[in-house]
Amino acid sequence: MILIDYIKLSQSCRLTTDIPNNDWKRIRSYYSDINDQSEIFENAIELPWHSFISNLNILADIESLFNVELSFTELAKQMLSESVKVQKDIASIDEATGISEPQIQSTLEVLGFNPSRKLTPQQVRNLSKLSRIQFGATFSVPGAGKTTEAIAFWLLHRKEGQKLMVICPKSAFPAWEEQIQVCLPNHNLNVKRLTQGSSRIEDDLAFNEQDVYLISYQQFNRCSNIIANYLDQNPTFVFVDESHRMKGGDRTDTGRQIQRISHLPVGKLIMSGTPMPQGIADLLPQYSFLFPTDGNLNVDNVKEKLKRVYVRTTKDELLNPEDFPLKFIRTPIPLNESQRHLYNLIRSEELRQTSGVANNARRLYRHLGKSYIRLLQVVTNPSLLLKTIYDFPDALREAIEYGESNKLSYTVMKARKLAKEGKKVLIWSGFVENVEILTQMLSDLGAKCIHGGVEAGSEEEENTRERIIKDFHDDPNMQVLVANPAACSEGISLHMICHHAIYVDRGYNAAQFLQSMDRIHRLGLPKGIETIIEIVHSPNSIDDLIDIRLIEKVKRMSEIMEDPSLNIEPVTVELDEEGFDEEDAKQLLRHLKGQL
Repeated sequence: MILIDYIKLSQSCRLTTDIPNNDWKRIRSYYSDINDQSEIFENAIELPWHSFISNLNILADIESLFNVELSFTELAKQMLSESVKVQKDIASIDEATGISEPQIQSTLEVLGFNPSRKLTPQQVRNLSKLSRIQFGATFSVPGAGKTTEAIAFWLLHRKEGQKLMVICPKSAFPAWEEQIQVCLPNHNLNVKRLTQGSSRIEDDLAFNEQDVYLISYQQFNRCSNIIANYLDQNPTFVFVDESHRMKGGDRTDTGRQIQRISHLPVGKLIMSGTPMPQGIADLLPQYSFLFPTDGNLNVDNVKEKLKRVYVRTTKDELLNPEDFPLKFIRTPIPLNESQRHLYNLIRSEELRQTSGVANNARRLYRHLGKSYIRLLQVVTNPSLLLKTIYDFPDALREAIEYGESNKLSYTVMKARKLAKEGKKVLIWSGFVENVEILTQMLSDLGAKCIHGGVEAGSEEEENTRERIIKDFHDDPNMQVLVANPAACSEGISLHMICHHAIYVDRGYNAAQFLQSMDRIHRLGLPKGIETIIEIVHSPNSIDDLIDIRLIEKVKRMSEIMEDPSLNIEPVTVELDEEGFDEEDAKQLLRHLKGQL
């Protein structure tokens, strides 16, 4: 006999037998193959519950092939029954009837939704589809009102006393708090930020006095067992905002921890404007979170499966390109001679070092990930390499002594030109040191910066990200904001005050790039305003590779999401309208350095 039990403490399934034999060894091998988190003992197997329920076919095979009796504890029966019910909901979703579009607004208002908060036609359409079952996905572009849609989704499906927990970037907390108050002003909902570590979060949840809980990905990963225990005891909806962050699935801590609670919420919603930044495989963990019982899932069918439950408002639906033009330009800024020499030396050295790890795919992958960062540092600002020990100290010293890199010099020059024209400018760099250097170089234009070291807080507190964003909006003397996409690509809106963004460098993260662009090109933009995305590009360098890969990733996402408005191919332009070429640019930059 095999006894199957559900272990609350670890959200896992335990299979035990009292007669270990060769058949049992084969059964153990089945489960060890499906999940590398499976723990195998002489007479027991323990694996995550979500892995167990997504592979129920193995259980059926065991019963028939080995003629073994299966027994379930009462708790395991209950959990399995709930999982089977969700599986039936998935199977019948195409026949499910939701609330018709004409009835969405009135239905919400009866439930207490703010009558002055009129939904857009796209939100009405999306909510009509999402009203069919309490599991879904909204992949609308930034600025389309995903947070409002999510709150309305919760209102349509929740029963009395059911809570809401939102897993999201910390920077999104203010938006959730604001929109809950705006959309549901008469519900008197208590919203609590779960912060300050496991002990504090456990205490906050033990009181259970709140209606809505907000928790960052970092905090969630540290106390997922505490969250799971709360979800097990309290009927709660779980929304995952920026759900592409779980794309690594069982290969990453975030993916593993979120999957572990996938069977516990009474309702779920995943939210992302860029759900597949790397490729279609990114969708697999997101779908599995929604429907962990669906074991028949792969890259060939995930698009069609998700299509049944996801909604999307496209950029063109929000911003007609004729009324709200978005212009991409690529400004070629060549490496100076010493930079090129250093670049070639490091590229050759990185290639040489790969030969030592070529037989180990994982080590090679990690090495190449570091290699591209080093090459990007050379192209952007060689002084960034000072923290790294290299075999080329003379070449590095020569590149640094040459002066500021061409990219930084051009960016400063362009920012000054825009400021002189009365235009504010947003500058992006993936390197914190570059962010701080550019802020210092443009301090006379009131430049301030946001990166991971800038704390969140209130608009009244000095030097918080909220205060800096407010100053960029309100202070005419602050003409430049310099930001790091990892810290600032989500949760802020600058489209009313800034219409020109300069990218000093970009990485391979397509989601960050798309989201960072949407800071200045989103719903609410004044009609007729042209938004310019300027990419400072060094030809014949790592910039070329990144450019090609980002275009490929966004094109693939466009095809999967059936959204042709996703397009980031820039037009290479001259530095002025009179045929200014790369050699002219070199000469101008040498002149700006006082060398001519």
